[in-house]
Amino acid sequence: MEPVGPDVIAYLCTNCIPTGGRLPRRWEQQGAHVAVREVPCSGKMDGQYLLHALEGGVRGLCVVACPKGACQLAQGNYRAEVRVGTVRRLLAEIGLDPARIELVHGSPEDPFDRFDALVREAVGRICALDPSPIRVATHEGTANR
Repeated sequence: MEPVGPDVIAYLCTNCIPTGGRLPRRWEQQGAHVAVREVPCSGKMDGQYLLHALEGGVRGLCVVACPKGACQLAQGNYRAEVRVGTVRRLLAEIGLDPARIELVHGSPEDPFDRFDALVREAVGRICALDPSPIRVATHEGTANR
């Protein structure tokens, strides 16, 4: 039985995506299914929203924010950094690897191929982790019914 949903979700701030390029909405990398979600600002990513995705069994999350000091919406990248840090601490407290969430900074001034490589490298680090123990436990629980 195939797990439902992506293994990795990449949340991209629409303001940091270089002009003239778009990542595919879905792709496969290192055997993991990756889904891309564009958000109006990385600062709009509430910690609860990130935790809910992890609770759903994804292997990990990649949040792409504007460069430090260059957020088009004031302090969205700073808020994203604080929220990702909070989620990392919570993951560590419950015994999950804090590396399951990555924050990277992309610039709309960068060439698209550099932005693409930045996101795929971060996703690759997440893909290198073991599958989420939450997904494994959920999958085993449904198989025993």
